[in-house]
Amino acid sequence: MVQSGPVSLVLPVRGVPISAEQIEERTRTASDRKSVSEILTAKIFRDRAGRMRIEWRIESDGRDSVRVAYLLDPVAASAYMLFLDASIAVKMSGPESGDFRVGFPSVGQMQPDGKWQTKTEALGTRVIQGVEAEGARRSSTSEGEPPLTVLREVWLCRDLHLTILEEASGPGWRHNARLENLDRREPDPDLFVIPPGYTVQSDN
Repeated sequence: MVQSGPVSLVLPVRGVPISAEQIEERTRTASDRKSVSEILTAKIFRDRAGRMRIEWRIESDGRDSVRVAYLLDPVAASAYMLFLDASIAVKMSGPESGDFRVGFPSVGQMQPDGKWQTKTEALGTRVIQGVEAEGARRSSTSEGEPPLTVLREVWLCRDLHLTILEEASGPGWRHNARLENLDRREPDPDLFVIPPGYTVQSDN
């Protein structure tokens, strides 16, 4: 598999239903200065109870792509990964107690070890995709030679509990993620349950 799953821009919170398309572009620059980009598109659904469905397609070397979906239910404290073409649901293991959490990859990459000077600045507010978002930029510069710089810019919509846009860049890479086509209507409830006829398995 050449793609990890989508990053998390939408939180599983109650009371704010939404549907959106999430688009990520991940670019790496090799030592010969040639750039390779991947684009990952996902569909995000969240109902009024905070349940979420995240759909995307896994591309694999030399094989057909695979359509998958996460079903995240903070009410039942359960998480499943659906393999849509094979009609298989895999129950994902999670913490035995405490807050409902599911790990997702984040935008960007880990900073290399070393000493870094970090500065954060507020960017005010702007309207993105028809909603007001609050921005912040963080820049980190290493103390080594040559100095390295990592930038991260985040635009949050606090009313909808989501990140509308996040951009990050560092030595040899760039990663952007954004939400488009926001719809605040309640999604179809059938999206958040395992369809009839699926085989249920455990990831253990």
